[in-house]
Amino acid sequence: MTQAQISKYLDIPCSTLNDWKKEDSNRNKLYQLLINLEEKEVQNKLSKKTNHRFFHILNRNINNYSKFTADDIRKAFDRKNYHEATLKEQSIYSKFFKELEPNELDEFIKTFNVSKKNIKSIYASSPFRTLKGVAKTWDRRFRLKHIDSNTENKKSIPSALQNILNRKNLTHV
Repeated sequence: MTQAQISKYLDIPCSTLNDWKKEDSNRNKLYQLLINLEEKEVQNKLSKKTNHRFFHILNRNINNYSKFTADDIRKAFDRKNYHEATLKEQSIYSKFFKELEPNELDEFIKTFNVSKKNIKSIYASSPFRTLKGVAKTWDRRFRLKHIDSNTENKKSIPSALQNILNRKNLTHV
């Protein structure tokens, strides 16, 4: 890269670069490194967005030996069913659905190169579908019909039994 390109991409004044260029400068090695870089490589590095927020959220309150790697996350979201996952993968899903915002989904997919379809399948088969505070937002994001947690607990009474209860003026509690 030329001095002008270094100045343009890194916002370093040319006068500073001239100082670094001198053999006796303590920044001469840095200057040599910069002029030996290819312009395309610098453009790629500067345009590439690195987002470590996902790692921060998924690895929060976990000891260093158990932290999730990008490969762990990719492998977890390669599955299609929550119940087929290992405990470690279920832990990833739990943190993902409880702590990430649905509007961060596209960025997560791009960052870890995972399938949106798989994430939706995992969510649909997970217990998070009935979790208050989580379900509505993710149901809306995946365009799924919201499952009300109250209706799941109520079991329907067979019509024959309901007729008997009605005759005796009793109702099912």
